[in-house]
Amino acid sequence: MRVVLKYGGSSVATIEKIKAIAEYIVNLKKTKYNEIIVVASAMGKTTNALIAMAKEISDSPNQRELDSLLSTGEQQTVSLLSMAINSLGQKAVSLTGYQANVKTVGVHTKSKIKNIDTEKIEEYLKDNNVVIVAGFQGINDHGDITTLGRGGSDTSAVALAASLKCECRIYTDVEGIYSVDPRLYKNAKFLDKISYEEMMEMANLGAGVMETRAVEIGKKYNIPIFVGKTLSETGGTWIMDMNDVLEDKLVTGISITKEIIVTTLSNINYSSEKIAKIFTIINEVGLNINMISQNVSNDNKAKISFSCVEGEKYLLDQAIERIKMELPCIELGYNDNLSMISIVGVGMINNSGVSGKFFSALSRAGINFYQVTTSEISVSCSIERKDINKAVEVVAEEFNL
Repeated sequence: MRVVLKYGGSSVATIEKIKAIAEYIVNLKKTKYNEIIVVASAMGKTTNALIAMAKEISDSPNQRELDSLLSTGEQQTVSLLSMAINSLGQKAVSLTGYQANVKTVGVHTKSKIKNIDTEKIEEYLKDNNVVIVAGFQGINDHGDITTLGRGGSDTSAVALAASLKCECRIYTDVEGIYSVDPRLYKNAKFLDKISYEEMMEMANLGAGVMETRAVEIGKKYNIPIFVGKTLSETGGTWIMDMNDVLEDKLVTGISITKEIIVTTLSNINYSSEKIAKIFTIINEVGLNINMISQNVSNDNKAKISFSCVEGEKYLLDQAIERIKMELPCIELGYNDNLSMISIVGVGMINNSGVSGKFFSALSRAGINFYQVTTSEISVSCSIERKDINKAVEVVAEEFNL
């Protein structure tokens, strides 16, 4: 019986925590799983510290070199964890993304896993090793080290579980998944189960517990994903097929993105080719956007608005620079004092009136809302950042979350 275990940065933030995890893994191998693969993140805030150092060198560091630098954080963790396990008498080996044959495609700092050749991992498992793989990283067809972006270690773990055909257990510093971030709403309900679809939507809309691509891989290959607290024997949430989870409720949870920028491009002489070119450029620089709106006036002038997270402003700047070269007459506007609040639930599929309840709750609390976007199982809108706590409270009460 085999399993993939993933430990986040807060779980491996100190040598003491790494030693405690090593003891837990050795005991787990003796009592429950004969084959264990571990995926580890960088210790604590190591990745942030590496980014800060890079920014001291350049405001726009070379992305290839940045990937090479960032990958060292996870390499540090897996080596230390392997040493700790070996010191307890259990064989262990650490592997970088390259050594684990994690093949990637896409742009630097936001690459995606193409495939994983598990032959080497299987050999180490047969030799009774605990195999510890550096998360968040891989290697592209050019032989360059790449990283997978925010939450990339989750993606590494689920992709390995899919390739090795076993369950995946994600360990972090929280008990599992809640209907609302408990730091924003103290009465948030704990979720024993949540569907892949709901978790993907919540993650995509700002919930930080899981990464969207990780859940997407889990759904594609039907890999059950457990999310729980490091070293805890209780609690935890299973992410699984919708048919195994669906309950009689409209909304499962609320997601928040606290800091977004809404960019407005106006004075565009409308044509489908020009609009397509704008979004092609946005895609090419790797900027993730949402809440898109477009208006075309009677004089055929188009106005486009879209939002992105504040942390990707450097990509937004790159996109705008290229768009201005293609369309020099455009006018720009920014609103960087906004947040996004979203409700998510598969119960929306067969029920109408959810949007009305959502917006009515905000309105009764005197909260203005602006850009709106919807999917089959979610409704999102932007609000002023100062209103986010109040918005979470009134919406959570409205939907009994």
